[in-house]
Amino acid sequence: MPEQKGGSEIQEKFEMLAAEASYHQHYAKEIENQMRAIAQVEGEIDRTLQALKELKTGQTSLFNIGSGIFVKGETKEVEKLLVNVGANVFIENTQEQAISLLEEKKKELNEAKEDLVKSMEAISNRLKEIDIEARRLMKESEPEE
Repeated sequence: MPEQKGGSEIQEKFEMLAAEASYHQHYAKEIENQMRAIAQVEGEIDRTLQALKELKTGQTSLFNIGSGIFVKGETKEVEKLLVNVGANVFIENTQEQAISLLEEKKKELNEAKEDLVKSMEAISNRLKEIDIEARRLMKESEPEE
């Protein structure tokens, strides 16, 4: 970059803009990762909702016993389901209550996703502003003819 019109000052501004752009790009990648994680959880919730809606007593099914291991079994009682509410604490729920709980979680995920989209839009707008500012600085630094 030519040392014209306060070249070191312009160089310093460029470096600040580059650092800010780098920060925003990193943050945007983090948001993308969070959006992917939300999509995975939404998919799991959708599959669980479908299974809950089809669940009947006497139905043969596969039951996850952990670490990707399943056992084939028959449902004996579907009126009372155990729902993990965190820290390995389980509560008893009806099918309807479990469905309602999952639909509420899905709603919360959608709200989180909307917030992430807004954050991504703000980052995109700021990156555009940085680009405009960098181009303006480039013109400023060009030697006058």
